[in-house]
Amino acid sequence: MGWESLAQWGDDAVRVERLVGGVANDVWSVRIDGMLAVGRLGTRSDADLAWETDLLVHLDREGLAVPTPISTLDGRLYVDGLVVMTYLEGGPPASASDWSRVADALRTLHRLTAGRSVRAGGRPPTCCARMPVPGSTSALCLRRASRDVGPPGRELLAARQASCTATRPTPATSS
Repeated sequence: MGWESLAQWGDDAVRVERLVGGVANDVWSVRIDGMLAVGRLGTRSDADLAWETDLLVHLDREGLAVPTPISTLDGRLYVDGLVVMTYLEGGPPASASDWSRVADALRTLHRLTAGRSVRAGGRPPTCCARMPVPGSTSALCLRRASRDVGPPGRELLAARQASCTATRPTPATSS
C-alpha cells in the first residue's frame, strides 16, 4: 500500500510536512489525534519492523529517550511498511558537552541492548559488530563521519575505535 495506511491511526491522521535527511524511507511529520508525530514509510520486512519497534519499546521502558511507536487503532505498531513514532525535538551535537551526552547515551544504549540480536534473525552484537575493515565501504563511512562531526566528534569516534577489536566478525554458521 502506501500513505493511505496512515488511516489505520485514525480518521484525523494526516501528513503534515516531508522531513529531509532520510536515505531509504519516505519520512513525514504527521498529526495523530492532534499530536505531532513522525511517519516513516519504507520497504523493510515485517520481521525487521517487529524487531525495530520491539527494541524502541524496550529502550523507552528502560528510560532512554527514543522515538516510540504509536499503535494503530487496532493495536498494531506498523502497517504495510509504515511506522508512526513520537516526535522528538533535537539537532546535531554542537559542543563538547553535547558530545559527552552522546557518549553517555551510547554507553546506555550498549548496556540496554547487551545480548539482543542485531536484527531480526541476527546474532548479538560484539563491539558494534566490530570496527570496519580498512578499505571497506563502512571504513569509508567512518572516515567521512569523523571528518563531518568536528573535533569533539572525532575524539569520540577515535575513542570508540580504540575500544573495539579491529577484526572482521566471523560469519554466522547454521547448524
